[in-house]
Amino acid sequence: MAKKTELQAQEQGKLDAMIKAKFDAYLSRPEIIEFIAQFMGADKRPYATFLTQVYYYTSHTARNQALVGSNLANTHVKYMQFCFEHALEETGHELMALHDLKAMGVPIVDVDKDMPPMLPATELLVSYLYWVSVQGNPLQRLGFSYWAERSYGVMGHIIDTMVEQLGLDKKQMTFYFNHSDIDDKHAKDVENILLVTCNTVADWKAVYRVAETTIDVSMQMMDQSITAYKALSEGNNPEFDILNAIKPETENTTPELETAE
Repeated sequence: MAKKTELQAQEQGKLDAMIKAKFDAYLSRPEIIEFIAQFMGADKRPYATFLTQVYYYTSHTARNQALVGSNLANTHVKYMQFCFEHALEETGHELMALHDLKAMGVPIVDVDKDMPPMLPATELLVSYLYWVSVQGNPLQRLGFSYWAERSYGVMGHIIDTMVEQLGLDKKQMTFYFNHSDIDDKHAKDVENILLVTCNTVADWKAVYRVAETTIDVSMQMMDQSITAYKALSEGNNPEFDILNAIKPETENTTPELETAE
């Protein structure tokens, strides 16, 4: 691990504090607490709904990461190597999400025809990551990688409880269990390359901005996944109807959905 300068320690501290504050605020919202409680019930469709969006944005992660390496404004050799190596390691991770959907019983045969569509926030996240990969300071893309590779540290206890409550096994949650092990390494790699490359306040501001923006959009993606699931549970979301293949057998296994005031 590269040794931190006083500036790097200060700026990384600001970045960590912002990320924690964002997640703490989101997870403490009444409607999110309510949904998480329902999320822990017998209905696997909330998790499946979110997993469809995970499939989409991870299918683009390797591609936009590689674009940073090929960006002509990126002249830092070690950072270029990091981008290409990281892109290679991320390639195909969307197949874990697809595997888990199938393992839960979602009858996806042809992804192009059967997979529910990208939600608007998912499209926005994917588009934004392509944009920051080719425009502006090339280091800014690290803002997304920095928090995304650490997200299991924030959400891990929720996922672990969900696994127990839904009766899922590791074969149905390869994206979480396999990916979390991979991300432990990636988190260290991202922190190291930040300390190797980010030497000015401008660099850290660029990283901070992208981290903040992508967290906000990712939370919008979660909110829209919740809305999509609620519409599905009420029979008003035909685009996600394939997920009803894993609908609980009895109505009383799914708690009544109410919007917190």
